[in-house]
Amino acid sequence: MKKCTQCALPGVCPGIAFDSKGICNVCHDFNQQWGRFKREEASRKENLERIFNSYRNKDRKYDCLVPISGGFESTYVLYVCRRIYNLRTMAFNFNNGFQSEIARQNIESAVKKLEVDFVSSGPTWEKAKRLYALFFKKTGEFCTPCNLGIWSASYKIARDQGIPLIVAGSSNRISERLPRGSRTYSWSPSYFRQVIRGEMPAKDVKEYLWLPEGFHNSSLRKILHHLPSEKITILPFFDYIDWDINTILKTLEEEVGWKKLGDKFHHIDCIMEPVNDHLRQRKWGFSAASWYSMLVRNEQISRHEALELTEKEEEKNTQEPPELELWLDMLKLSRKDLVGFERRNQSHYIPLQDKLRDAADRVVGETVSHLPSQVANHL
Repeated sequence: MKKCTQCALPGVCPGIAFDSKGICNVCHDFNQQWGRFKREEASRKENLERIFNSYRNKDRKYDCLVPISGGFESTYVLYVCRRIYNLRTMAFNFNNGFQSEIARQNIESAVKKLEVDFVSSGPTWEKAKRLYALFFKKTGEFCTPCNLGIWSASYKIARDQGIPLIVAGSSNRISERLPRGSRTYSWSPSYFRQVIRGEMPAKDVKEYLWLPEGFHNSSLRKILHHLPSEKITILPFFDYIDWDINTILKTLEEEVGWKKLGDKFHHIDCIMEPVNDHLRQRKWGFSAASWYSMLVRNEQISRHEALELTEKEEEKNTQEPPELELWLDMLKLSRKDLVGFERRNQSHYIPLQDKLRDAADRVVGETVSHLPSQVANHL
């Protein structure tokens, strides 16, 4: 299988293309968007401090809300907001019904040591499992109810508490990027509504519908995205701060008692992540590659290391994980429900407005990738 000569992203990724040197369009897009980050690091940190200062207000109880899963990125964001910038911070966890014990412990430890107010909420398990099963049966994926629920609930809490700023561990810079406008799955309130139409009463899924209709998963990767009709801003934290995994993990361990799951530190918050990885690999032909390729582009590991780690993890994913039987039992699914899931897709349910957004994103990516670098770097 052909793989990018720079980041090792495989040729089975949707929308991928390679130049004459074998470098993929994801690398070109990343370099054009973030290639100057090291030179801009000081000014970006100044901008971040300026932004934080603009949201400090003695008349409010909280300056910001940090959604926290128990994973290392969100816990680090909470640590920096509270300990480094001394923001009056509320931490929020969306309990999706699949929360791991290590995630619960990490959240509890961080909240206690950082002395921040904390709230956790989520749908009833009956509603959640019905939605997970429904999405899998219709689209072949089951993560949308959780992904949308996290941000919908965060938005509602920020609105109800009068918190103007949501500081997110999500960022286009550290996301598991695919080519512009291409995704293994997409989610938005409008897409969610299309899937559940006629299946569940609106009152049973209101936990997922607090976001503005125009909200889209790409919204989380835009610098200072302002939610429509509300004075609430989402700030992608890692757009402004450089990162080093080893430094972050050491800081979290020493400062807030954060723990890995064995030797694993990525996606340890959900007990069903192994099921998602296994199903994604069966459906798309890759799983871990996008994560390790992102680490290469961010100079965290070498391409050689990415190839070795990807091969090891994806070899494991060829086998059914032990959690699969538990997942089937929890969602009241049978083996028959797995048959042919690879052919299910979202296209029937993605609204035209979302498809147009993705198409426009692809055009921009293709245009920028063909511009001279000295021009593209100024876009």
